[in-house]
Amino acid sequence: MDSDKFDRIVLDLLYGELDELTTAAAKRHMEQSARARDIYAHFRATRQLGVLPAHTPPPDFEAALLAREARVLAELPVRHRLGRVVSKLAGYAMRPQLIMAALLLLMIGSSLMFVRTRPALHSAVQVTERGAPEGDVDVVLPLTPPPSSSAPLAMAPSEPRAAVKPESPATPRGTDEANAGAAPDAPGQDAFEQALQIYRARGYVEAQRLFERLSRSGHTRAAEAAFYAALSTRNIKGCAAGLSAFARVSERFPSSPAAHDAVLRAARCQEQLGNSDGARSGYESLLRVPTHARRAQQALSRLANEQAAASGATP
Repeated sequence: MDSDKFDRIVLDLLYGELDELTTAAAKRHMEQSARARDIYAHFRATRQLGVLPAHTPPPDFEAALLAREARVLAELPVRHRLGRVVSKLAGYAMRPQLIMAALLLLMIGSSLMFVRTRPALHSAVQVTERGAPEGDVDVVLPLTPPPSSSAPLAMAPSEPRAAVKPESPATPRGTDEANAGAAPDAPGQDAFEQALQIYRARGYVEAQRLFERLSRSGHTRAAEAAFYAALSTRNIKGCAAGLSAFARVSERFPSSPAAHDAVLRAARCQEQLGNSDGARSGYESLLRVPTHARRAQQALSRLANEQAAASGATP
């Protein structure tokens, strides 16, 4: 018997699973080879250890072991303890699960940068005379006839333009009785301008509250205040809530410039919400209003072009 064959049958020899001839040949090989005797001795010692009786540890063995480990760690120098912490953190960082989770988050974050909404959800964008998208710039014509003076109307770059009344001539200085006869609506005018400044500063919640109060106070600009209150509601809650607010302006101040502007804004909201029929109905109702007919006709033409382009026909 050679060494290769002995290596293959040594376990069978240890457990007595060989026939008599092979067992005798293996024993003769061990008598002649020190290597074979060492291999057999190691396997036999391992088998003897495997049959040793198991001992049950005491109940406090785990707690004592952890306490001993804590004492040993406390006795280590600071640099060794920091090294152990860094090693543990590095071990956690190199786990495949964490690496895969990091890659997944990276892929999700990268894909979100390229996600585009469906074309049907995009609202129509128009360009005003100033070159800005109509969705970003609310251009509102004055609700009252423009003044005869050449003074320009104040308008914020990204907010609706308020109707500006011509300034009254300065009241000459006189007696107390003459000063007492000043215009009684001056405080109300200040309240409207204050609310308008808050609206232009995008404080829509406070502006909506002030405009709503002015619209119910019987002020000379109550219709304008109601319209701006509806605009504030649209800016706060969106077009779905703005529709009902614009409808209330039309009900409270029918046939007023504010009501016509409310109908125009409601039609735009219908268009942004995808309700083309509702938008078309609102625009058509303004064709008989001279101050709004041109814008209504332009909106109707745009709707027709968009529907023709969507159906694949030539407008």
